[in-house]
Amino acid sequence: MASPRAPASAIRERNLASVLEALRERQPAARADLAARTGLSKPTVGASLRSFEAAGLIREFGRSTGRRGPAASLYELVPDAVLVLGIDIGARYLRAVLADLDGREVDEMSLRLPRARADDVIEGVRAIAERMSARKSSVELAVVGTPGVIDPASGRISAAPNIEGWDGVLAEHLLSDALGVPVLVENDVNLAALGEQQAGAGRDADSFAYLNIGSGLGAGIILHGTLHRGARGAAGEVGFLPVGDDPFARRHREHGGPMEERLSSHALVEIAKQMSNSTRSTLQAPFDVQAIFDSARCGDPLGRELVRYTAEQISVCVAGLTAVVDLELVLLGGGIGVNGDLLLADARAATAKLVPAAPRIECASLGKHAISTGAVAAGLEAARRRVLERIVGPGDGPSGSTPGLTVHEPAPAPKSPVKRNSPSRTSAATAELRPPHD
Repeated sequence: MASPRAPASAIRERNLASVLEALRERQPAARADLAARTGLSKPTVGASLRSFEAAGLIREFGRSTGRRGPAASLYELVPDAVLVLGIDIGARYLRAVLADLDGREVDEMSLRLPRARADDVIEGVRAIAERMSARKSSVELAVVGTPGVIDPASGRISAAPNIEGWDGVLAEHLLSDALGVPVLVENDVNLAALGEQQAGAGRDADSFAYLNIGSGLGAGIILHGTLHRGARGAAGEVGFLPVGDDPFARRHREHGGPMEERLSSHALVEIAKQMSNSTRSTLQAPFDVQAIFDSARCGDPLGRELVRYTAEQISVCVAGLTAVVDLELVLLGGGIGVNGDLLLADARAATAKLVPAAPRIECASLGKHAISTGAVAAGLEAARRRVLERIVGPGDGPSGSTPGLTVHEPAPAPKSPVKRNSPSRTSAATAELRPPHD
């Protein structure tokens, strides 16, 4: 067993973190300013600045003027000294954002996949690596958001039926090998919640959930400012809420759970088919959920009836969440959840009938950028920790980990069901570099 990190090393790491955060919040800054803002002594701040300068993280900006006494050196971050890569894996697309130490976007890429298959995902990730190759030496790590549950012990993906061949994959190893940089893998809806907490509608909430309603159903839960993953990484799998006349029916488990069979794009299409037998409409089968919602805005009876049904199912899902953890806010996201003008009023009214203290229900604000925003936020936190640990020196504990996540370094991938494509298929995938239309 590794010996505990020496107290002096831990103290130094905390001091370095305080100085780095103070400089990030307001720069350029002099040593005396940083000492005042951190409560650390000037010699301690000076030693931290020298360490950062030696590591290439900061540079001298100039000298202070207009003050009594000798001019002092001003320091600023070198933001592109450390980069992080955030990747959002969908069934038909990949989105990637490269960001600097200040969180500013340096580059971005969207790639539409030819099929919803694991090997196409890996080839798309290799295309992203090629695009970012000129800056690879500065990339500290990548955070990848994926559908499914990530087992915290093994790192295997489960409950990801929308990507063929993705269940059972050791995604951290495969993705790290494909990218050539250390990788953290996180559930995509969890990252969306982190994105809304960092830069969206959840910024001022202590405890909230991001409810993603689209091709599937899931929630990312923030409790007292911290992402809650649960004992096995499966917190927020609200598709499995035991609703309906027979929640034990085997078919539910095979199709995302009883709640998802009532509240997802596929489920709503099936409900619309049933409603169309007794409710008139200007629309005809085959139905499209967004087209039905658009028709509701024009007063279509079938559209209005499906909106009412959807809002009621949202209220059941929200009530199930908040009855256990007493949330103050639930944010609706995903392709269905974004229709707040139709859903919010009815969902709020229905939820108030189900629980004694209903949470606020609002729409998420980041849209398709929520997952990549959360990935960058998680990546920056882990990257700063890794950099500080390198400056301080070897110590105990997982290098650069965010709570509940492990960084996987690039290494030869173990045998897996994912096979590398032939050169012709690789070129076909990378040729489709365009914004996804989803």
